[in-house]
Amino acid sequence: MRADGASVQAVATRWAALTDGLNDTAAATGLGSSWQPSAAAVNGAQVDVAAFAAGLAARVSARATCVRQADTRYGANEAESATDLAAVGQSVISV
Repeated sequence: MRADGASVQAVATRWAALTDGLNDTAAATGLGSSWQPSAAAVNGAQVDVAAFAAGLAARVSARATCVRQADTRYGANEAESATDLAAVGQSVISV
């Protein structure tokens, strides 16, 4: 499997940035008068939407962090494997 670390990091960064948009929920304002029942319903739904968006933002942010950490471990593993392979090559050459 090949993975481009920069691309993986870019995806994780984009996911983290998207969570800001999920957290930008605001209740409707300025509604009233004969529309009061509708305004109350909209505001009630807005609370549910905001709670869902906050939960989703937290999960996306957590996944972005996990992806970054996995990419870091992947890069370290690849570097260690390259070092190990080079050492094997040197021992074969010296025999």
